[in-house]
Amino acid sequence: MSSPPTLSFRGVRLAFDGAAPIVDGLSCEVPLDGLTFVVGKSGSGKSVLCRLAVGLLRPSAGEVDLLGVDVHRAPERQLRALRARAPYLVQGPALLDWLTLAENVGLAGQRGNPGAGTEVANALARVGLAEHAHAYPPAVGPGLKKRAAIARALVMGPEVLLLDEPTTGLDRGATAQVNGAIAVLRREGLGALVVSHDYASLGAMADRVLLVANGRAKLFGSRDGFFSSDDPEVRALLSAASPPVEVRDG
Repeated sequence: MSSPPTLSFRGVRLAFDGAAPIVDGLSCEVPLDGLTFVVGKSGSGKSVLCRLAVGLLRPSAGEVDLLGVDVHRAPERQLRALRARAPYLVQGPALLDWLTLAENVGLAGQRGNPGAGTEVANALARVGLAEHAHAYPPAVGPGLKKRAAIARALVMGPEVLLLDEPTTGLDRGATAQVNGAIAVLRREGLGALVVSHDYASLGAMADRVLLVANGRAKLFGSRDGFFSSDDPEVRALLSAASPPVEVRDG
């Protein structure tokens, strides 16, 4: 059996113009099978990890490796190919209002590809949007827009997804829609790194949890280990969670 794909940080530091470092000595190796949630206080450097992982930010020091690519030294051409293998989905869905959901999803496909229509239809079906293919973004809710953004990434045939706060700002129903789509992909074998402060979603779905504090990897382990930890920072994060967190079998 082949080993799972990984994301590795080795002594990574990131600082801008003499300011205090955002990431300072971060070292960890994260398997990218299943769902790994990245948590921590606001400003702890969670989202920065995704940008470092795909080369949108370059470290001031240290090494970053994603899917066997030395991101910290890779040329931009190689990074563009990596971003198709590991799409980074920002918080907003970034859809074009004048295109249908299917047309938005198709933007990520290869131009001139005779199978592009089938690829788009399959991607929409995988996230439960087949019946909404011809709807325009202003006519659908935020949960459907987020799922369309995920479908757009799927057209690229990714090996893993990097999801930055996929349920931020969503109500309970929309959150359930997005989590349902992510759960389907997980069952299909597509892993994801999920930056989140949604501890209810974490409790329902996560396989592993990475806690980032002061720009470093403070804790990394199983979901159950995270919830049972007596670390003061973990307890503070969970005590502030709303609604209360329930750990479910995934």
